Amino acid sequence: MAEEWFEDELPWLGPPPQLPPRREQPQPTPPARRTPPPARRRPVSAQAAATASAALPRMQLPEWTPDLAVPPYARIQQRRYGEVVALKWAGVLLILVAALTALALIVRDIRAGGEVTPVPTAQLVIPAASELGGGSAASEIVANPLFVGKVICLDAAHGGSDRGFKRTGDASAPAMDEALYTAAYTRELADRLTAMGFTVVTTRDGDTVRNEQFQDVNRDGLTRENATTDADAAHNALIDEMQARIDFCNDEEANLLISLHFDGSSNGSDSGFSTWYAEGRADSMESQRLAQLINQEIGADLAAAGYVIPDLGVIPESTAALRGNQMLYDSLFMITGNRNGMKDPSRMPGVVADLLTISNSSDAQVLVSDAGRAAMVTAMADAIGRYFSEQPAG
Repeated sequence: MAEEWFEDELPWLGPPPQLPPRREQPQPTPPARRTPPPARRRPVSAQAAATASAALPRMQLPEWTPDLAVPPYARIQQRRYGEVVALKWAGVLLILVAALTALALIVRDIRAGGEVTPVPTAQLVIPAASELGGGSAASEIVANPLFVGKVICLDAAHGGSDRGFKRTGDASAPAMDEALYTAAYTRELADRLTAMGFTVVTTRDGDTVRNEQFQDVNRDGLTRENATTDADAAHNALIDEMQARIDFCNDEEANLLISLHFDGSSNGSDSGFSTWYAEGRADSMESQRLAQLINQEIGADLAAAGYVIPDLGVIPESTAALRGNQMLYDSLFMITGNRNGMKDPSRMPGVVADLLTISNSSDAQVLVSDAGRAAMVTAMADAIGRYFSEQPAG
């Protein structure tokens, strides 16, 4: 009776659609499980059920067929907690290293760009030999027959990338570069000695070096180019350059070797001049005599020009190692043969003359003055002349 009422009330729905027959699919035998007791439901009247059914449209659901090849669930492999934490910290460390590297590069560039090179208040221009007189015109000097045939090898210390000691300019004296001033004084001394009758050869003329190609002159297998550190490169270049200059003086069969330097110190109050000679050689006595003559003449000529400057004396080269001045110690390679890396020492008496202290403002004023330069050049020339004209003390 209920069906007749339903069709009479809702004739527009028509008869229910006929569903296709369901395919029979093999079903896995589900595991036996306990069936829960049916829930108690509130009885619904036939009229309420018919009204609820009429309110919902009929839907045809697609037939669902389970894929038996896929397990009902798959468990995804999870990383352990410790591994996750380690990976996170590794990422943080990589980011931190990259940031610190970038910061270091930025600081390096800032420092490189921020370095201010002191502008000298005066710049030394090395004059041509024809313009120099060493305190008096070269044409006024009469050559001494005793000096004819005597070869003097003059070494202007440093040069090229080796600038020696440098001072910044101040109110007392200009900025100075030792490599330039040794070249200027050497050229002026060479001009004066030539006028006196000596044959003069120089290890360098101008701001140059002897071993321009940085070759392995001393044949120890170490050069500037194959060094592993900057310090080793500078040391190897220095030793090869020294050997090249010694070889040059030996090849010229020089009778004397004089290497011109200016002293320098981090203490601005250090002042004075000194002359060094090498011990333990067959010609050490002659080298010492030459050093004493040069030191005496420099002191006398500076005093005559009105300059009061400390005389630091005549010093054996072995003392340099005790003073801890590496630049001074290395400079004495020119006059000694007992150093590692020197294949062939010089074959003539020689000295290293430290002409005043370039780092001292008072000494620097003397060095840049015409009167001071003339006094020191004249002193060295006269000392060399005395070396050949005077008999050594018995």
